[in-house]
Amino acid sequence: MTSLLLDMCVDRRHVAPAFLALTEGAFITDWVDATAADEQVLDLARRLGRILVTEDADFGDLIFRDGLKPPAGVVLVMTPLVHKTERPAWLQRLAAPSLAVAVGNFVVLGPTRYRYRPLPAEQ
Repeated sequence: MTSLLLDMCVDRRHVAPAFLALTEGAFITDWVDATAADEQVLDLARRLGRILVTEDADFGDLIFRDGLKPPAGVVLVMTPLVHKTERPAWLQRLAAPSLAVAVGNFVVLGPTRYRYRPLPAEQ
């Protein structure tokens, strides 16, 4: 499985442990300053060949609307839609299947399920 790059906004109490229990990964701040722009984060994930795990929906706009080159995959975790007391069980249920389809896709974890769409092909 492709390793992960966790965005600086990822919840370190619930989200990070759920994904790092499944595969190797590191936080973006291991490579760049916490003030790095989303474009820099996206570029680094692409250059490293990692799946980007984030809670920032702006990455979808950067990839699909603005046409920036995507990384190996993106997992967008929508934690605000899930009550904090339900997050551990929710993540345990959805983290593994979402990672199983993440390569080549933009995956969104919603309150009851995950969905995904293919990333744009490089031109």
